[in-house]
Amino acid sequence: MARRTTDLQPCPGATMADLDTEHLEAYREELGRRRPGSPLLRRPAEELLLSIGAAVRERGRVQPTLTGILFFGQDPQRFYPSLTVTLLHFAGTSTARARPDDPLYLDNREFRGVLPVVIDAVRAAIFDKLSKRAVVNGFVRHDVAEYPEVAYREAIVNAVAHRDYELDGAFIQVRLFADRMEVQSPGGLGGHLTVDNLAYEQYTRNPHIMTLLEHHGYVERRGLGIDQMIRAMADAGLEPPVFENRGSSFWVTLQGQAPAQPLPDLVKLGLNDRQIRAVTYLRRHGRVTNREYQAEFGVSERTALYDLQGLVDAGLALPVSSGRGRYYILRD
Repeated sequence: MARRTTDLQPCPGATMADLDTEHLEAYREELGRRRPGSPLLRRPAEELLLSIGAAVRERGRVQPTLTGILFFGQDPQRFYPSLTVTLLHFAGTSTARARPDDPLYLDNREFRGVLPVVIDAVRAAIFDKLSKRAVVNGFVRHDVAEYPEVAYREAIVNAVAHRDYELDGAFIQVRLFADRMEVQSPGGLGGHLTVDNLAYEQYTRNPHIMTLLEHHGYVERRGLGIDQMIRAMADAGLEPPVFENRGSSFWVTLQGQAPAQPLPDLVKLGLNDRQIRAVTYLRRHGRVTNREYQAEFGVSERTALYDLQGLVDAGLALPVSSGRGRYYILRD
């Protein structure tokens, strides 16, 4: 009898009552949208769970597997406390403090729950933290983040799909620095994979987890994720991803642009407190209109116009368009 893969191992201490029917029904709906003719859609709940590797028959009873708990569990971390994703956001380019009084992290979060919820929450948190520039096509404004979403989404999904789930106490970690993003996955490359053949060879350590990621739409076509990451980074004018197999862990590094040049002393430029805070706002949001300035700082339209023109006169901001459509961006 073939050995069960790790993701098909029964979850110790778990029963079918530990699964959430709402997660299962959400999976059915997603599967119905993506694969409307799938025979899985017609199967009763228990038979469906057995078919997709979310449950197994063990000593005469049906028991949830690792896969079942991770996708449909009411509280997956009750059984697997370390199967989480952490996000560490550093102020500089290293893990060291620039000054003794500086905080170690700008942010330190742990994401828990079923895998689809965790993946979406991590992706959204990363996008929120990335610096952005405004790109206007016609009358439509788009916020373009410093890293392409395809690249970091693939890195996160691959970490979830291919991590070594036998490593107890290890968790996936995303580290965001001023000049790069790192995604660390517990366990080195599996099977015959190496860093050199990663882009064209395939191996799935956790086939049932991978299948459910496909059914949820996180994996469109197997074997293309690495190519998509490389192409997305190139299209964004960035270096290709760096892959490192460190034996006990696998690392993906997305190298960003060099950190922005420090701003001049804003106080010496004669800016008031609102204008200084507006520079930070512009760095975070990419642009600001007069109306947005009024709402953000609680001032009149005339005061907002005066402040914004002051930023232009100081050589810090640049007006774009005219009339009611005018907005302001930071100068390069």
